Amino acid sequence: MASRMLLTINMRRYLVTQPRTKRKYKAIRYIRERVSHFTKTDIDNVLLSQDLNVMILKSYASRMAPIRLTVKIDGGKATAEPFKEEVVKEEKKEEKKGKKEAPKAVEKGAAQEEKK
Repeated sequence: MASRMLLTINMRRYLVTQPRTKRKYKAIRYIRERVSHFTKTDIDNVLLSQDLNVMILKSYASRMAPIRLTVKIDGGKATAEPFKEEVVKEEKKEEKKGKKEAPKAVEKGAAQEEKK
């Protein structure tokens, strides 16, 4: 069973003290440290998704903005991905549709039979 958690990591506090040439690598290391701290796993068991890695290397290391992550914990391994609000909205919509679609499907079938 995999569990999920949402994390917001403020990288500015740490990266301001680091030299500009090393900020990208320090940012990745810092994110792994924070995820391991919050998930109570070993730092070797924290994996960063490729999307998150590219996102950090392109913009977050230079901007030093807080970063939002979705962390999946499965079998002692934590996988960090960038937070996508669309995924959360889609999951909620699917739950609502699953509850509402059953009566509508019956009504549509009855309406089509009446038309024939």
